[in-house]
Amino acid sequence: MKRLTSLAMVFLLVLLPAIPAEAKQPLYGEMQLDFNPGWGGPSTTVPEWTGTIAIGDGAYGMAFFNIGSGKPFVDPFTGNVLFFGEIWVIYQWLTFDNGVLDHGEVLLWGTDQGVVTFANSKYRMNGKVEAASEIFAEWEGRIVHMSGIIVWDTSGPVPVPVSAPGRFRIN
Repeated sequence: MKRLTSLAMVFLLVLLPAIPAEAKQPLYGEMQLDFNPGWGGPSTTVPEWTGTIAIGDGAYGMAFFNIGSGKPFVDPFTGNVLFFGEIWVIYQWLTFDNGVLDHGEVLLWGTDQGVVTFANSKYRMNGKVEAASEIFAEWEGRIVHMSGIIVWDTSGPVPVPVSAPGRFRIN
């Protein structure tokens, strides 16, 4: 029994230095996004969605620039699912009025690929943080996940997206 206890102690002493003192917790944010009714299709300069993101005690601006299908091949929209690829950016602050985007310093930005399921209006996307400013520097290169629900205006002949509240997480 003494031998088994000694072996267990040696095993723990060898493993303890390899275990980080504190595991990094995910970074969470709550997004409140509005659809740009003037959006004309994929663009790196005209955002499809703009709004805010609350991270901890801070509130920041956020924009999404749709850059294409999100599939590894070009596939026209069919059925009940839409795939997309985009660039997302978190700014120190952001305003978007009459098609004019104005913003502060870029704090985080990255790319993602996602899907919208029209049967339940849910969206999900996964991507990567490509660059981060000093206050978010530790998150650069990490994986990002976003999900939420699209709210539609159904008062007209064709439903139109209005807003997209959701959750943002970097692992």
